[in-house]
Amino acid sequence: MTAGEDAADPELWEAAPCGLLTADGDGRITRVNTTLASWIGRPAAELVGTPFVELLDPGSRIFYETRQLPTLRLDGAVHEVALTVIASDGARIPGLMNATAVAGPDGSAERIDIALFDVTRREDWERQLLSARRSAEESEARARVLQEASAAFVTSDTEAALAETLAESARSAFAATGAAVHMATGAGFVLTGGAEPADLRTLLDERARADRILVLRVDEEQDRSLAEALEEARVAELTVTPLVEGDSVIGAVTCFYGRARGVDALETGLHEALARQAAQVLRRIRLQAQLEAYALHDPLTGLDNRAALRSSLADALARAAEEHAPVALIFVDLDGFKAINDDFDHTEGDAVLREVASRLGRSIRQGDSVGRFGGDEFLIVCEGIDEPVAEAIAERIREAIRRPLTGIADERSISASIGVAVHRPAGREPLSTSDIVRSADEAMYAAKQAGKDRVNVITV
Repeated sequence: MTAGEDAADPELWEAAPCGLLTADGDGRITRVNTTLASWIGRPAAELVGTPFVELLDPGSRIFYETRQLPTLRLDGAVHEVALTVIASDGARIPGLMNATAVAGPDGSAERIDIALFDVTRREDWERQLLSARRSAEESEARARVLQEASAAFVTSDTEAALAETLAESARSAFAATGAAVHMATGAGFVLTGGAEPADLRTLLDERARADRILVLRVDEEQDRSLAEALEEARVAELTVTPLVEGDSVIGAVTCFYGRARGVDALETGLHEALARQAAQVLRRIRLQAQLEAYALHDPLTGLDNRAALRSSLADALARAAEEHAPVALIFVDLDGFKAINDDFDHTEGDAVLREVASRLGRSIRQGDSVGRFGGDEFLIVCEGIDEPVAEAIAERIREAIRRPLTGIADERSISASIGVAVHRPAGREPLSTSDIVRSADEAMYAAKQAGKDRVNVITV
């Protein structure tokens, strides 16, 4: 429908659900219906004589005058042209225009009939559709980021590997200039993965203990020394997202940006989701490390257990055979330990074993392997030493053990019977781990039979 159609029917003209108007050849309104007048908020009589283009916003006006009006005069009609009408209160009314031009005797436009359709609801619907599409795309992007990070985290079997993977995932996911991952230790936060453009230890120690993301803009930072360091590194904004386990912050991932851009709710959620995922993997890695440690270490003393000792001893014997170098096994059996367990309780006995383990660790050489063989028996594997050196180490151990114990009633002391088996592979049959353990055990038993608190060395 255009304005000129059915003009003879005033009721149809006024009751039309669209805005109708007629303009003369110069574009001045000569007639307008009530519908359009109500949209604009001005009486119909007041609009008569007003140029049609004055009802349009600047962009629509230029578009109408430069593109649509020439087409209208040339072709006689235009259809579904998007224009924006400005109401008297400044409100913008999006519309679609159909128009026809009636030519005069000289061929110029004598009259222009225009129909305007209010598409505000359609525009709102399209806006909602666009918003929903963007939301779906953002959700898809978020899921993709987390899926890619999850796939990368699966291959991380150490804290260092996880930190490097997390730093790279964060840098890529958030289009950051760089990223760094710090792990919390007793001494504070330690850089573990990625790289940082400035020392952030103070920042992390003071602010990243909270279980929420921190967004820092350098131009708003109160700590000028930190701000200057970041400015020098050309960092305008950074985010610090904590890795949380229970009520504790166990680490943080930091992203650096060369320009301040702000972090919206979606990106905040992504940072936090990525950090939660990494924290779960970190807990898995630490649990696995604990299980591995339990498998190879004595839970009471923290020393190597029997399995770890046999592995170390087998490796030492293999190297000795290959290099034609001696290897020694020191077998320590405590004297008087049973009496302490009988007179006190096993809690006190456990404390004694832990104290002995500590003294053993301080008495041996760096690189020697020490472990609890069982009960109150300990083994030390020493590579590359001959009988005199092995005996000297054993004597140092004996002296350390016989010193008074701490925390025991009457400062009671214990002693040790020590057997040393030194194997020289040159010209001898290869020894198995069982062979050398049995030889060291026999040497220890001989020392105990000879009066205890002494060292007995043999060559096998």
